Amino acid sequence: MVKILDLFRLIRWKNLVIIALTQYLIRYALQKEIIKFLILDNIQFLLLVISTLLVAAAGYIINDYFDIQVDQHNKRKIIVGNTIKRREAIILHFVFSGLGIVIGFYLGYKIGIWNLGFINLFSVIALWFYSTYFKRNYLSGNILISLLSALTLIIVGLYDLLPASKLTDIDTVIKTLYYSLPESKLSDINSIHEYTSAKRIVVFKAICIYASFAFVTSLIREIIKDLEDLEGDQKMGYQTYAIVSGKKKTKNIVQSLSILTIIGIACILYLQFQSDILSFSYVLFFVKAPFLFFIWKLKKAESSKDFHSLSILIKIIMLTGILSMIVFTFLTKA
Repeated sequence: MVKILDLFRLIRWKNLVIIALTQYLIRYALQKEIIKFLILDNIQFLLLVISTLLVAAAGYIINDYFDIQVDQHNKRKIIVGNTIKRREAIILHFVFSGLGIVIGFYLGYKIGIWNLGFINLFSVIALWFYSTYFKRNYLSGNILISLLSALTLIIVGLYDLLPASKLTDIDTVIKTLYYSLPESKLSDINSIHEYTSAKRIVVFKAICIYASFAFVTSLIREIIKDLEDLEGDQKMGYQTYAIVSGKKKTKNIVQSLSILTIIGIACILYLQFQSDILSFSYVLFFVKAPFLFFIWKLKKAESSKDFHSLSILIKIIMLTGILSMIVFTFLTKA
């Protein structure tokens, strides 16, 4: 039982739940509410989510596999080498990675764009090099993980929206979209193409906005984690952003990124939701206000414990930001 519990801790099951929730929200809160015709059926989409979770889990395993010594310095719970043997961990990594890659190529083949499978292959390779090299160096590891976080959102659009350009069965499209199209456009095939393409562009832009939010908040969290692990990383000879730039400068850059994010959110609210009180209120109280509290706490943070609390707080902000999709969905139905 202890080994099973430690396996779940090793693969960061809470993070995996957030990833799965995010991808399902994109499909059902953003895409299906606006577009009635999606490429993947329910089983295929489940496979896409599973492949993403497998790749992410493999990344967490290989990260802990190479981080035993630094985790000891940072006084973290050591799982690999204790309850889970190193040999077992590396086998799990390759099994999870292999399954994730195979499923990615399989789904790409099924929808007619097989090379989409390279996304999972790239992610597996990137996570390996992150664990062995990039995380120890100035900012490169932080940016790489942030890009991969954004990619977990974008991949949904790439599989579910991008292949629509290859559709040739116009009758299927007409039948599927019949109830969402104005009657005046049903007789005009060109209008149907233009109409569906415009919808897909709008949805993909929305996904990119959320992906940008995921990128920035992930980058902030990764830098905060560098501050949390500063002492142990120094003992290991790492050259992270926090070590090279110093604690004060690192805190200033995190503060600047947070302020820029708040400004960006404010601009989106003004341009898109100024007359929408519910959306405006949700983002104000559950995203912007916690961000302001995060900045206030950041100014006072000094110890590893302080930065650990900030890391948890920014994860909560990431989650509340993603959950805003539910609010927007509710409004489209109202």
